[in-house]
Amino acid sequence: MRQTLLLTVLTAITFGVVANAAQQKPNFSGRWVTVSPTEAAGQEQVVTHDAATLTTGHASEGGGHGAVYKLDGTESRNVLTSHGKPIVTLSKAAWSGAQLTITSNTTYPDGRTRESKEVWSLDAEGRLVIEVNLTVSGQQPMTIKMVSVKT
Repeated sequence: MRQTLLLTVLTAITFGVVANAAQQKPNFSGRWVTVSPTEAAGQEQVVTHDAATLTTGHASEGGGHGAVYKLDGTESRNVLTSHGKPIVTLSKAAWSGAQLTITSNTTYPDGRTRESKEVWSLDAEGRLVIEVNLTVSGQQPMTIKMVSVKT
């Protein structure tokens, strides 16, 4: 009886530790280079992640682009200026276990809109996986899975 009780307690503790480890939030900080899909291979992204925010950025012509997302569930507002006009993106980020979901709505100066849902996670190899569901006004919805390695 005593051995059965001890085994039951040890099993419960082990499963509790494994479940807790699986639910811990990863830290996405680092310099990441996309390896898949091939059309995006070689693109770099720098991510800074702390308890309050996730900041992303990449270089491009004109100095690069970046965004800051609040991780407390409140709305984040990011503005990119293109040809002197603002492109405004409103986003919300939420955790579900070890995955971070960022939902965004972007409005372009010409009235077009874009809705996106990004699910961020780290796979078993430590690669950054971002699944993006994207809907742009006037176009068919699409899903893209981007996989990046840390450099």
